[in-house]
Amino acid sequence: MIHYIPMFGKIKLTNLEIKMGNELISIKEEGDYFLYLRRDVERVIVGDYLQILPAPARGYGVKLMMVKLKRPIALAPGKSIEGFIQVPVEVSVKVGDSEIDRFGIGREKYALYGTLENGVIVRYCTGYIGNEPNGLGNLKVKIVNKGEDWGFIDRIVFPMLDLMYYSKDKAFYPLIRVEIQEDINVINTGEAPLPNLVSTGEEKSLRFRMRW
Repeated sequence: MIHYIPMFGKIKLTNLEIKMGNELISIKEEGDYFLYLRRDVERVIVGDYLQILPAPARGYGVKLMMVKLKRPIALAPGKSIEGFIQVPVEVSVKVGDSEIDRFGIGREKYALYGTLENGVIVRYCTGYIGNEPNGLGNLKVKIVNKGEDWGFIDRIVFPMLDLMYYSKDKAFYPLIRVEIQEDINVINTGEAPLPNLVSTGEEKSLRFRMRW
């Protein structure tokens, strides 16, 4: 059986193939065990289940992601906007608590956030806000202008938590809230961006101030 859409969650092992972006996971029954295959990765599984879970796109261990908006947003005082942006994610394959494979979806890109002297390397992507989550990896943002002047947002830099959410075929970062005042504060709320999603861990939040 071949599943051409992503399948997150707990999966009973049998002969099957699962398409995750440009990656193909194959499970083959070999007598008393199952053989897990992806590209040049091979694992022997003696058991009945595995989990395919979304993970933050940390790549080489970065803690921040920068999304450059293809359609920058000008926001009047007191106004707000919310929507979804397609962003990169990683996929963690586990048996019990042990990770047996991990891979990214799509091309990895990085950028320098800040100055040469004080900046940090961040995960980088481009996108725009839409009304619905259309990608394998999705970020819901709510931008609020709490200031007295117009605000302008051309990028969103947010801290990544280990926490993610998922449905059967889509992955989500926790809800990101952007508050425009004298500074731009970005809060990874840790909250589910939509109802009825499954979480990969305990809910927590993290605040970050965009300086550049």
